[in-house]
Amino acid sequence: MKKSLLLIALVVFAGSTAFSQGRVIDQKTKDALKELYKGVRDYAQGNIIPKMKGWKGTLDHSMTADDLGAMNLLRDRAAQLKVKGKRLTLALRNAVQNNNPGDIRKYRQMITALAADRQALLKDLKPLGAKYRATLVSIGTEAKPYGTEWKDGIKKVGLAWYATHKDDLSIGFKAALVKGIERLKALGALLGEDMKGKLAVAKFMLWDGQDLPETSQMLSDDTPNSGSSDNVTPEGYALETNYPNPFNPSTKISFTIPKADHVYLVVYDMLGKEVSTLVDSDLGAGTHSITFEGKNLASGTYIYRIRSGEFVQEKTMQLIK
Repeated sequence: MKKSLLLIALVVFAGSTAFSQGRVIDQKTKDALKELYKGVRDYAQGNIIPKMKGWKGTLDHSMTADDLGAMNLLRDRAAQLKVKGKRLTLALRNAVQNNNPGDIRKYRQMITALAADRQALLKDLKPLGAKYRATLVSIGTEAKPYGTEWKDGIKKVGLAWYATHKDDLSIGFKAALVKGIERLKALGALLGEDMKGKLAVAKFMLWDGQDLPETSQMLSDDTPNSGSSDNVTPEGYALETNYPNPFNPSTKISFTIPKADHVYLVVYDMLGKEVSTLVDSDLGAGTHSITFEGKNLASGTYIYRIRSGEFVQEKTMQLIK
């Protein structure tokens, strides 16, 4: 399982190093890089993700209701940290390009704080990992034979991409690509096999089980507003408070998405058990509303969670009979 979880990151991280370091990239290089992301995504989506979903189901079904609820809350924290990290990286890139020392210091401090939040998340995850170690070991044993096959497959994608696009890449980007690969190798040597395995298991446990995002979402050129970069809600997205709240027996939930995308809107009880899937479909840009019926449910607090691309948000509602 360890190799399968880290394969995608290897090519994508190396390919995006120039972006994360704030370098200006010409359009031909940018287009070529998008092709790399597309190749990696398509391979992973067709070969790796289906297996990963099955293993995730095995893990989730082995958990008690209380533990699964705690696990889902940790997954939401991980998703929000991912979005925040992307926005801060984009903001830092913009500050570097504009040669703004004040903003550079600010965003670097925020990225350092984000790293501390990630460590806290891993610490909170550790008890669940220990409790379900036997299940994770079993999944890892089943996954191990696929590692070499997937590693070779991703390597072929990367080599084919480079052979096709090497003349499209700027000299600066090629240098950044080499440095990115060197950093990955150095990081791998520094971490050691045991630590890499632990991180891979953590990523697997925190994975939300969704398909990979489209290329346009994996590599966004949008630069967030510097004044709101610490907001984990992407611009144009919104999840409204249900109305009425408290309610009996029905309530309306509204949300807004700025572009056409697949949307999941799911209701959970306080133990993390899924109560109802309200939306699981492709929707157009704009504001949408849906009615949630609670006539067959007990009084209490319920959580409704939306997921669209990298946008994840949840709110609570109260059913009183």
